[in-house]
Amino acid sequence: MTHDVGGPGTFGIFRREFGKNAKVWDREKIVIIPDHYIFTSDERANRNVDILRDFCMEQNIKYFYDIKDLGNFKANPEYKGVCHVALAQEGHCRPGEVLLGTDSHRCTAGAFGQFATGIGNTDAGFVMGAGKILLKVSKCVQGAA
Repeated sequence: MTHDVGGPGTFGIFRREFGKNAKVWDREKIVIIPDHYIFTSDERANRNVDILRDFCMEQNIKYFYDIKDLGNFKANPEYKGVCHVALAQEGHCRPGEVLLGTDSHRCTAGAFGQFATGIGNTDAGFVMGAGKILLKVSKCVQGAA
């Protein structure tokens, strides 16, 4: 999962490491939600949302929850709001699965019995390209299984 804050940097790393024409490892396992900058008129912040839109079109990302009409938020069923809430409401938080996101609040999905953690743009870029990440599991968690 990424959003309008972490997405542009993540996409840059993805392209740098996998090539400018590379495709994500699985377009159906990536969730992208503009939510931090969606309500601002700041041109630089809006640029981040535009970068998300371009990337999602280019990569044919299945779960891109965009907003179409800034004038009437209630008439935008595709837009889901804050990413932490939207992920749960849209069924992306499932017990026993792993959820990685470019946001420090990503761990909130742990409430659903899912391992969830925030990761940086570099890790996220590699996850988008390879579908893998190196995680160290502590001994106390290993013993609980």
